[in-house]
Amino acid sequence: MELFNDMHEKVCNLSGIKEICITSTLKTGDREISFQYRKDNTYAKGIKEEAYIRTNEDEFVIKQIEPSGDWYKCTGMMNVEEMEGRQFPAGFETVEKTAEDCCNEAIAGTGWTVTFCGVKKKRTVRIEQNCSAWDVVQQVISTYRCEIKFDSIHKGIAIYEQIGEDRGAYFMERLNLKRLQIQSNSYNFCTRLICIGKDGLMLNIGGKNYLENYQYSRKVKTCTWKDERYTDEESLREDGEAKLDELSKPYKSYTADIVNLVEAVQDEEERERYREVFDIALGDTVLLMSKSTGIRERHRIVKMYQYPQTRSKNKVELANTRLSFEEVQKTEQELS
Repeated sequence: MELFNDMHEKVCNLSGIKEICITSTLKTGDREISFQYRKDNTYAKGIKEEAYIRTNEDEFVIKQIEPSGDWYKCTGMMNVEEMEGRQFPAGFETVEKTAEDCCNEAIAGTGWTVTFCGVKKKRTVRIEQNCSAWDVVQQVISTYRCEIKFDSIHKGIAIYEQIGEDRGAYFMERLNLKRLQIQSNSYNFCTRLICIGKDGLMLNIGGKNYLENYQYSRKVKTCTWKDERYTDEESLREDGEAKLDELSKPYKSYTADIVNLVEAVQDEEERERYREVFDIALGDTVLLMSKSTGIRERHRIVKMYQYPQTRSKNKVELANTRLSFEEVQKTEQELS
């Protein structure tokens, strides 16, 4: 890892650090780095807030230094300063444009570019208060129901309908699953959704003004979702269906401590065989099997904690929806 000062001048290649952890989050595309170093580290004085850390894949801005005995803990956030610095004091709006067009308008002049966009639908993005280009891009993720990969070194934004794939990977107790924490609830459950757009725009599906989804239960529970950015009935229906798909089943998430069997073996032939079924990436769908809890379900990897120096500490978070628990709660507020 390389250390740069706050003027982006290289200071050194860092050494003598431990507990490096890279945290990647699917819902925002954001990444975070943390590590520890001794107080008497040769370059300790240069490791300070607003300096930069660069790895092979990312650049981070140091945001916090915490002393702990003879050690310090350093935390850095992915460097998106140019987007954060592009301000819209009166708010931001694009009407019925693609995600690429919306992002390009927001990031103009920042040095960032959209390098790929696989999302073709048009939507309206409207933020009525002061915001930054970074805020707009995060709103694009929510509004277009897309996922983004950021290249913080080359300043690139790649927009996808969905990141990751189903490679056939699985987590199984007594094999590569060490510990499993489970969260499950149906506080925000509904099976029938009334959708309302601008000026009272409503759906008309065979005379019905609502959508239904009984994938989990035949129980009828009705909620209303209103969003005045929608002026087109088809767009309102499409996004309402996606929202109801997430609300019509209990929210489930898991934190899994895993063993990376690809890294655990030395034999190259055996490692390649393991790679075929245990290689994973953010956004991938994996089969979770736990005999002790009776779980056999497919879920996506929505967060990864990677420890390059001690891979045995790696863990992932899995969920059955794109929404995090906090976002499900926000959706409940929207529907109430």
